[in-house]
Amino acid sequence: MKRFLMILFIAYPLYLFISAATLKQNKIDSSAMIAQGQSLLRDGDLVVRLNRDPTSQFIKNFNRHDKSFSHSGIVLFQNGRPYVFHMISGGENPNGKMKKDVLEGFCNPRRNRAYAIFRYDMNTCEMGKLKGIIYKWYTEGLRFDSAFNLRSDDKMYCAEMISKALSQATNKRISIEATQLTKKEVKLFSVYSHKCFSDTSKLQIIAIDNLYVNRYCREVKRFEW
Repeated sequence: MKRFLMILFIAYPLYLFISAATLKQNKIDSSAMIAQGQSLLRDGDLVVRLNRDPTSQFIKNFNRHDKSFSHSGIVLFQNGRPYVFHMISGGENPNGKMKKDVLEGFCNPRRNRAYAIFRYDMNTCEMGKLKGIIYKWYTEGLRFDSAFNLRSDDKMYCAEMISKALSQATNKRISIEATQLTKKEVKLFSVYSHKCFSDTSKLQIIAIDNLYVNRYCREVKRFEW
C-alpha cells in the first residue's frame, strides 16, 4: 500500500503536467489553424464548421456526400477584415437575426471540432452583386427560418441563405440542388423542428454539403483539432 501511494504521489503530478501540456498544445494548434485559415480567405468564400453539440451531429447526417460539417457561413471583407455572415438561432444567437463573426468566433475551438474553406467560381460583377445582397439582408435583420421552408424568403436558415444569395448574384448560373429527405429523416426532422409529420413529409432542404459538393465550388483547405 505504501509503495502504491508513493507511485501515485509521483505519477499524479506528472499526469497533470502532461494534461496541461496537451491542452496548451491543442490551443496553440487550433489558434495557428485559424490564423492560417484567415490568411487564405477571400470575398465570397464559403466557411463550414462542425460544432461539438448533439444538434450538429444530427444536422450533418442530412449530408449525402460528406458528413464532415453542420453549419455554414459566407465571407465578406469590411474595412480590410474578413467576417463570416451566417444564419443561426438558439443560445449562440437568441434574436435569430443574421449574424456576422470574425473567423475565430465562428470557428471557436471550444465549441467546434473542425472547419473548412471553399471557394466559388464567380466573376467580379457577380461578387459585387453577392455583397449587395448579403449586406441588404444583414441590414434588414433577416431572421432564421426554424420551419426550413425553401419556398419563402422572409426567413432563411444558413445553407438556404447562401444558396439563394448565390443564385441571385449569378442570375441562377450557380444553382444549388436541394436534398429530398427520406421517410426516416422526415420523422426525425419532425421531432427536431417540432412540426407535424404531414408538414414535413415532402420537405426538401439545402444540406451543408450541397453548398460545396458541386461543379461551381472548390476546396481551399480543411482544419481539424
